[in-house]
Amino acid sequence: MQSGRPTREQLIVAALLYAGDDSVLTGAEAVRRHGLRRLPDIPELHLLVSKDRHRRCLPTLVVERTGRPPGTVERDGVQVAVLERAVLDTARRLSDRDEVRALIADAIQQRRTTTARLGEELDAGNQRGSALVRDVLEEIADGIRSATEGWGRDLYARSGLPPMLWNATLRWPNGRFLATPDGYLPCVGMAWENDSMEFHPVAEDETARRRADMVAAGVVVAHHRPRRLKTEPERVIEELRAHYELAASRPTPNVIVVPA
Repeated sequence: MQSGRPTREQLIVAALLYAGDDSVLTGAEAVRRHGLRRLPDIPELHLLVSKDRHRRCLPTLVVERTGRPPGTVERDGVQVAVLERAVLDTARRLSDRDEVRALIADAIQQRRTTTARLGEELDAGNQRGSALVRDVLEEIADGIRSATEGWGRDLYARSGLPPMLWNATLRWPNGRFLATPDGYLPCVGMAWENDSMEFHPVAEDETARRRADMVAAGVVVAHHRPRRLKTEPERVIEELRAHYELAASRPTPNVIVVPA
């Protein structure tokens, strides 16, 4: 006989038994079992059951009736919703844009799904809580790959500068790889980097080399620490405008630009 608090696995088994044979694990726990890393802090389990089954939610359990049962896969002996459904069931319950960005960007960054597949699932499912998720999907389709880059996009929209390409690849004229800055303005040849290690985990010397290569190619490079986007937004905007004026005063660099 075991004493003490039940384990997470025991709680999951008990929840599935309570919800019934056709219940499926979705939400944050399902996302974790799919192997994603950027998970929100949602302690409650989330189960899907058929729309004709009635089960009450409990303090640690959300039971959602659905007329559109998801496809399932087995993870650690438990039937869980397919990745797209699990991600969106999680994201729809979040109100923090950065958490939604991190979750969806992680799935895309790991090449586990695409914005198109997530968009199709979002259109087909419950529209409650979908507005923020839809906004974030549009950001990621434009090239945003992390919460930090999302902050940059929001800040840049206030600058009055021309539209920026996010995570575009720059190549030398011979096609050799040059760099993938966070943002790039092809009209003047200006790059913007936010020094985020979250989705670009490279050493400092590699970052310095990449910037030196861009400067050698004639690109004007602006760079900021992520915290400054939050603590000094107006100063960052002023610096971006100054870099833009500098880039506009120079010949446009001869580089190949490949959008994300």
